[in-house]
Amino acid sequence: EFYENRDYMPAWDSWEALMDAVSALELSYQDGLNPDDYHAGALAIIIDKIEHKLNEGELDYDWVAEFDILITDAILLYAYHLIDGKVDPESLDPNWNYAFRDISPDAPYNLEKYIEAGIVSRALDDLRPPMPIYQMYIDLLAEYRVISENGGWETIEAGGAIKPGNEDERIPAIRKRLHITGDLSVDTNMQSIVYDENLERDIKLFQNRNALTPDGIIGKGTFEALNVSVEEKIDVLRINMERKRWISADLSNEYIIVNIAAFKAYYLKDHNIVFSTNVQVGQTFHKTPVFREQLRYIEFNPTWTVPVSIIRNSIIHKMKEDPGYLDSRHFELLDADGNIIPNSSVDYENLSMSNFHYTVRQKAGPWNALGVVKFIFPNKHSVYLHDTPAKSHFAQQERTFSHGCIRTQNPLDLAEVLLEGSDWTGKKIDVTIESRKTTRAFPHRDIDVMLLYWTAGYYNGDGIGFFKDVYDRDTKVLEQLNKKDTRKPKDGKI
Repeated sequence: EFYENRDYMPAWDSWEALMDAVSALELSYQDGLNPDDYHAGALAIIIDKIEHKLNEGELDYDWVAEFDILITDAILLYAYHLIDGKVDPESLDPNWNYAFRDISPDAPYNLEKYIEAGIVSRALDDLRPPMPIYQMYIDLLAEYRVISENGGWETIEAGGAIKPGNEDERIPAIRKRLHITGDLSVDTNMQSIVYDENLERDIKLFQNRNALTPDGIIGKGTFEALNVSVEEKIDVLRINMERKRWISADLSNEYIIVNIAAFKAYYLKDHNIVFSTNVQVGQTFHKTPVFREQLRYIEFNPTWTVPVSIIRNSIIHKMKEDPGYLDSRHFELLDADGNIIPNSSVDYENLSMSNFHYTVRQKAGPWNALGVVKFIFPNKHSVYLHDTPAKSHFAQQERTFSHGCIRTQNPLDLAEVLLEGSDWTGKKIDVTIESRKTTRAFPHRDIDVMLLYWTAGYYNGDGIGFFKDVYDRDTKVLEQLNKKDTRKPKDGKI
């Protein structure tokens, strides 16, 4: 289409524009992509041949034509990968729910303009995801590649745990490992075998950054994290840069990110984290889905309508065993017209799913499975953020406990932040909850909610943290990312 629009005439008649484009393609490496996907090797060979012929006072126009076509194809493909990613997320997850970023129908015409102006590299820069975290990925990837070129770091013998105050021959190696990645905060005696307070502080930060319990004890999990090779870290960064490219950039000014792999929810304004909280997510057999919707309302004192699957697999058996079960758990029964019927009217002795024609609903209150507040962003998965009475699970580092919804550790604080600027003060929220009356509050601004799966992502709002691949998804992304590219725009054009 590009050459058809220009009557099949060559596009790259400026050597400066060509070199600008070639340099831009070489920089695809900083995006975690492979320059060879964009004909880097072939282009280098042809450039060498053209320059050699020019030095001899000759020019092979077949090579010039081949070069023109190759670099055009490379630039357009690289642009597409920056816009929508190299790997097709729908091929990995049939339930993928993010819209692809729009590719302008004027792309071929725009490329002509950029070539004429010699600003192809600048135009490609503008296609990178605009969220600051993407640049953080680029910077850290560059740092780790330098570390890799310098030999990486040595594996540290695991052995027994090391506690603060202990003396251990492995301490110098641990200090060296932290120093290499910039995790050693102060100048210290690198050869000391004493596990001192400064090192304890750095170890706790390292543990936090690697999704470990920050107890300062250098045990099995901490040794495993210390011994992850720099090459593995580089792969994880490349995987998550690709995941970032999958996500459309047209976000509201304020948005919520739930990072499933990090067990964290973040509220951001202008791409800056202003609030974060721990969350519990879906078990590995009830995975929390990845999607994006808009927050519609916040409901205080929600009731909970029990899914039929839970009635079938759990509640109906408990009702037969204990006729008082519903009352003890604050459940009520509703008939087909929505009328509440007495729990005592059920024939518990002959109860079965075939003759159970009721809706089971849990009353509002602190006992409710949804806690005292839920955050609704309508979606086909019936997934939402909510409070939970199961607070003890937040003490766990790996928090895969739900059936897919996101249980939130500090939901009332989140509600107050989201309702900022309205008449919903903290006091009004408290009074509403005490009333146990189901009440909805509506935000006065657009707030997107994004459920994401990033195994490298925001870490306490400062830098990049690494998180366990709890849903075992990284390997498939990396395999596709390392393949020679075959993915093209959906309509075959760009």
